[in-house]
Amino acid sequence: WSIGFMTVQARLRKLLKRLAASPMRRQDFLMAPMIARLAFLGPEVAVPLLFGWLAFGMPIRGHVISIGLVAISGALMFGSLGVLMGSRARTFEAASGLMNLMSVPMWVLSGVFFASSNFPDAVQPFIQALPLTALVDAMRRVVLEGAPLTSLWNELAVIATWTIVPFA
Repeated sequence: WSIGFMTVQARLRKLLKRLAASPMRRQDFLMAPMIARLAFLGPEVAVPLLFGWLAFGMPIRGHVISIGLVAISGALMFGSLGVLMGSRARTFEAASGLMNLMSVPMWVLSGVFFASSNFPDAVQPFIQALPLTALVDAMRRVVLEGAPLTSLWNELAVIATWTIVPFA
């Protein structure tokens, strides 16, 4: 979400208008903070996994490359969503509201805190289409089951859709 807030801040400072007049392509400006955030991704993924392994004996069966690729896909997806929300909100308050409107239902429904299968069958298609559901399911399958990326086509398709459409 920090990318969304950065975009709003750049708009409020009239930086976006100045950059639009420069020879830099808009895609390059939008991709720069997303790529910069990837520098923090390694520790953001490694620390919770190592804590789970050390404190709770959680198995890490997946290959480190598979875990990394799923994490990168998820980071790009949420970066893309942050760019979309930041480009639509005109104030920090509006950006915060949009991000909460997106985040809270995902936290509740996506299986982060408890199984998404506990919800009624009627809402399961909606839950399965949420970006966080796809990321959580993919990461759990890779880490806990050692699933190869080739078996994650459904989750990766949802992640790709939530990355490409908002960024476009």
